[in-house]
Amino acid sequence: MSLALVQYSDSESDDADADARIPSNTALKRKRSASAQASTSLPPLPPTFHDLYSTNTRVSTTDDPSLHGGRKRAVPHVQGNWPSHVYLEWLPSQAEFHRLDSLIDHVRKAIKGANGRMKKPLSVPEIHPSLLSDLGTPIPLHVSLSRTLQIKTDDRDRFLETLDKSLHRAAVRPFDARFTCLKWVPNYDRSRWFLILGIEKPAQDELNRLLHACNDAAEQCGHPPLYVGGKGDGPMEDNDTIDIANKRTKSVQDENTTEKAKSTIDRTQNYHVSIAWNLSEPDPEWITLAQDVDVYRFIESPQTPFEAVKAKVGNNVVNIELDPRKASLGKRRGLLGLG
Repeated sequence: MSLALVQYSDSESDDADADARIPSNTALKRKRSASAQASTSLPPLPPTFHDLYSTNTRVSTTDDPSLHGGRKRAVPHVQGNWPSHVYLEWLPSQAEFHRLDSLIDHVRKAIKGANGRMKKPLSVPEIHPSLLSDLGTPIPLHVSLSRTLQIKTDDRDRFLETLDKSLHRAAVRPFDARFTCLKWVPNYDRSRWFLILGIEKPAQDELNRLLHACNDAAEQCGHPPLYVGGKGDGPMEDNDTIDIANKRTKSVQDENTTEKAKSTIDRTQNYHVSIAWNLSEPDPEWITLAQDVDVYRFIESPQTPFEAVKAKVGNNVVNIELDPRKASLGKRRGLLGLG
């Protein structure tokens, strides 16, 4: 990656000489004013900039929950396997970040207040926001479109090319999302609970179409799909409904009919953005409390649309733009440059 050099005109050196000939206080004010103007005129960082720093610094070669707030690795690390994830990314603006932070703080205070009014206080969950990195800087949030997949070294390019083709066949255009509610949901083994924002079904059913494309690519490459039940699946609320849908799908013998049945299952209830987490299951009182929060008092929807699907394979992040008019990235020589 090359960095562009900033060009300076000769007049700037003349300004420095001029500063030397005027009183120091006046020169200092001029420099501060120029610095303030420059900082406000800087363009925002491109979304791909965050892909370069999407992986936390590795501080241990083994799973040590004490280094991660008590969290345990959901999938054990295996040499030669690359933990991979397909998702939509949302980088909240500064205003959105503060609103999300206010929402989490509201939940904390509401729980504390309700607990203080009880004759027999309940256990209060320790809510850990998912908004900041270990260095205290805002981090992107995401909507999952796959499980955490374990992709072998030699299969990385094949998976990305299959995913790219499947997404372009889906022909999903950039779209907006709108949040609906606040909920607590567990991961598949209930070792962690997430405070999430549910997402409304988009006008053109873009989320279901994208999930179907991603699941199709995962299955073609021998990996389990997302939100179909079974060990290792993502946060889910209504397993009974999903199990019924799966049985109905499997009972259809004709392959084309089966594909159609799979692609028409509405999984809107599963799409979400996680904004905080807790290691233990919240008391039913706190689960109900979160559901009763009016999220629109804090945040309505992301200010920017979803414009690309991201696939993170190990430390590498590949962007697949949601624009079917553009040439498929899969036609290039290996999406990771490995082929």
